[in-house]
Amino acid sequence: MELSKLFRPSEVAIVGASDKNPWSGICAGTLKAVGYDRPLHLVNKRGSPALGRETVTSCAEAAGADAAFLAVPAAALGDAIEDMAAGGVQYGAVVSSGFAELGGEGAAEQERIFGRARELGVTLLGPNSLGFVNFVDRVAMGAIPVRLPLLPNPRVGLVSQSGATTAIISQAAHQQNVSLTYMVAMGNEAMIGLHDVIRFFVDDPSTKSIAVFAEAIRDPAAFLDAARSAAAAGKAIVMLKVGVGELTATVAQAHTGALVGDDRIFQAICDELGIIRVSSLEDLVLTADILAEIGPLDPEKGLAIVSMSGGACEVVADRGEEAGIPFPQFGKATLDKMSGVLADFGAAHNPIDITGAAMARPAIYADVMRACASDPQIGMIGVVAEVPNDQTNDSPLMQAIAREIAEAARDIDVPVVIIQQIVKPFTDHSRSVISQHGLPLVTGGLDHAMRAIGMLFDWSRRLSAPLPPRPEKPGPANQHPVGEYDTLAYLSSRAIPVIPQHIAKNADDAVTAAAAIGGTIALKILSPDIAHKSEAGGVMLNVEAADAAASYDALVARVGKARPDASLEGVLVSPMRAGGTELIVGVARDPAWGLALAVGLGGVWVELLKDTATQLLPVTPHHVREMLSGLKAKRLLEGYRGAAPADIDRLVDVIVAIGNAALALGDDLEALEINPLRVNGSEIEALDALAIWRTS
Repeated sequence: MELSKLFRPSEVAIVGASDKNPWSGICAGTLKAVGYDRPLHLVNKRGSPALGRETVTSCAEAAGADAAFLAVPAAALGDAIEDMAAGGVQYGAVVSSGFAELGGEGAAEQERIFGRARELGVTLLGPNSLGFVNFVDRVAMGAIPVRLPLLPNPRVGLVSQSGATTAIISQAAHQQNVSLTYMVAMGNEAMIGLHDVIRFFVDDPSTKSIAVFAEAIRDPAAFLDAARSAAAAGKAIVMLKVGVGELTATVAQAHTGALVGDDRIFQAICDELGIIRVSSLEDLVLTADILAEIGPLDPEKGLAIVSMSGGACEVVADRGEEAGIPFPQFGKATLDKMSGVLADFGAAHNPIDITGAAMARPAIYADVMRACASDPQIGMIGVVAEVPNDQTNDSPLMQAIAREIAEAARDIDVPVVIIQQIVKPFTDHSRSVISQHGLPLVTGGLDHAMRAIGMLFDWSRRLSAPLPPRPEKPGPANQHPVGEYDTLAYLSSRAIPVIPQHIAKNADDAVTAAAAIGGTIALKILSPDIAHKSEAGGVMLNVEAADAAASYDALVARVGKARPDASLEGVLVSPMRAGGTELIVGVARDPAWGLALAVGLGGVWVELLKDTATQLLPVTPHHVREMLSGLKAKRLLEGYRGAAPADIDRLVDVIVAIGNAALALGDDLEALEINPLRVNGSEIEALDALAIWRTS
């Protein structure tokens, strides 16, 4: 969707301008605050003066306007859109509420009105949107408060699905000296979706990173495309996603439903595409700012920290280790350069404590920074220092330290960030110090900064590896297996190894099956009404062949008593298996994202340990390897304590085949679960399977 004329209009109209309409007054005030200096057209259908200015009665009289802020009641919106189209105004932002957010009737009215807008060739943000502010071109069409002064060097694009939260995030950004390129409040997304704004930011040269506050991903496929375009362009998406939850109860019969959960699917998508998730509004703006300013790093290098406080070094080391930040220790050449700089009690390791000696000689900051930058293992330098935010906490010493840090940062070829120990608001004074000395990016506090830098390193590593291609979905299988026997048979037909199974309709059949198998056997009740057989007493293990008949009768009697409502079709007879590692491999359908694959430690451990990895289907061998490598149980697969290591290549192929088998079953499949999938060296076998259908 082409949005340049919406977000970068040459001239703006306010439709519904009136002294009695607060939205129109706020929009006009915001335009003035951002320094808008082009024609502003006020449209009032009665032609009454408004906001101290003359008005026009229609958009046709607003010659030159190519975008409009629609501040009219819901009942008048349809007519306002017709007037826009007649006047050649093709883009707008709609603050009017009373549509889909109210429920069914409102949603129907929204579809009618915005459907008409599509017919007319009019593109609208909203409804129920507070609009947007373009800080780069000094244009505003909305009612989001703007903090002054406007900050230089805009670099972070902000889009939020909550209008009120947009204002709060903007306030937090201004307080922390984070300069926004745009802030956009989405509203109901009747025409323009979150993904459209992300794509606009990807193409916008001023926007270096994208901050997103999301309540719901309304168009998952379009969002994935937009996220992939951001990754391809090297622009980070930093997201605070609220409203996380689990899959609906329709898949409760399978463990996989609880193991997947919509947020686990979304986290897997974020991991693959390099979307950075944060958990607070503060982290949202600070992380987006660091990524915008620093950009991708060399993933083979690490961070050096320079501080005058040993305590700060310890905090940084602790928080940095938690965030996965690499702190390389300095090479001999670097240590030699520092030997003539640091006092005898200075500790020449990373993070480096330059001690209070820097108070007597502030140039120590610059000397140590230059030495760190010369180390081939260092890709970024963080300097723990304070920037004074008023005259009372300023001093010649602080000015000298700022001057030394700034000069060194200009001399070296690795990015530098100044980290204040606590989060504190930026003031006119602190901004003047930054401007006067030309300081690099200033952020804080230590906790927020370490999380943000950790995400920067992780994003850089992910960005350095090309995104694996998503395979095509397999063709339909045209099958509808029900029950364990049919499901295992279906899996076998898809080249997935399954345990041999025999159906015994009576005790004599059980004896015959046991003789054919040889050795000990397992008996499992066969019933379309019993998903979890063990809960109904429907499983007998380690049964000797000589006991097959008696065990059959006992099993059927036990289940009949426990579940008199269930239809019993017989007993499945299979060989006993021992040794190896039991995995669960399952697929469950998320209402928004579709089928997702979960892999983890199976058997009795699946609910206890919850050690699982999730991926959206379809998957490649690369995806499955990543899933297995992220499990705590991977040590068991590697041959823990003398056990045979698993044939990972074969295991990967089997799991990919399971995912494809689930996709081939079509849109009626709710869940497909193999629990357990036994892995013992090169022996891989599905021991039990369950299919859940939407229509059953």
